[in-house]
Amino acid sequence: MTILSNLFLYVLSFIDSYGAQEWNLRIVGATSAIIFLSIRMQFKKKYNIDWDALVHAWITAVGSVICCYFDANPQYIHPSSSPVIEEPMNSITNCSGPLTSFHRILASITLGYAICDIINGVSNNSKAGIVHGVATMAVMALFVEWLQAPEIIAPMLVMEISTVVLAAIKASFFGPAMLIAAQALFVLTFFVSRVVWTPYLMVVTLRVMMVHGIGSCYPEKPLFYVTLVFSIFFTGLNYYWFYLM
Repeated sequence: MTILSNLFLYVLSFIDSYGAQEWNLRIVGATSAIIFLSIRMQFKKKYNIDWDALVHAWITAVGSVICCYFDANPQYIHPSSSPVIEEPMNSITNCSGPLTSFHRILASITLGYAICDIINGVSNNSKAGIVHGVATMAVMALFVEWLQAPEIIAPMLVMEISTVVLAAIKASFFGPAMLIAAQALFVLTFFVSRVVWTPYLMVVTLRVMMVHGIGSCYPEKPLFYVTLVFSIFFTGLNYYWFYLM
């Protein structure tokens, strides 16, 4: 077992010690919305940083990376299982359920942030903020509430890695050199997480659905088509934004 796997397992054991494996996902979403709104009201845009966006981005970035890591190394979660069935096939086809607690809760946390985003958009009269919040809330609600498949979308939230940089890119304490470095880092993380990594995960997920099938625990056709539309739309949007850079 590697140092990285031990670190990630420690993080999982920490949240599991508070019952994350059984948390009510609606309560997770509502609590997340309250927390992000509280951060927004407390810190506002201190140092010209979007603190609620930054905290959400860090949580989803770390959580989704952990999801991806254990999807690729499920033997660390189920060391006694033989043979180990790869993810996401085990979840999608065999209905094994979320591999980790992060697979369960990340979409609900993002759903809560989307509610915060909508409220911020309304209070600031920002149409872009409202549209972004409504679109994010709709997608997360579809996977969490209707499809009962939060584990499908959780790894794809690695796209939020670039948001960690974006939320702080205009920090008032950045000098010219730091600003250039931050802008370069944003382009790099955007390319890796949104142009390469997330589309790859989407293709792998859709391939599993088409080749190996979808288990009876999910609504088969809705899950496939929602995942397909989500993948095409957000990949196209991310590629367009990258083109504009």
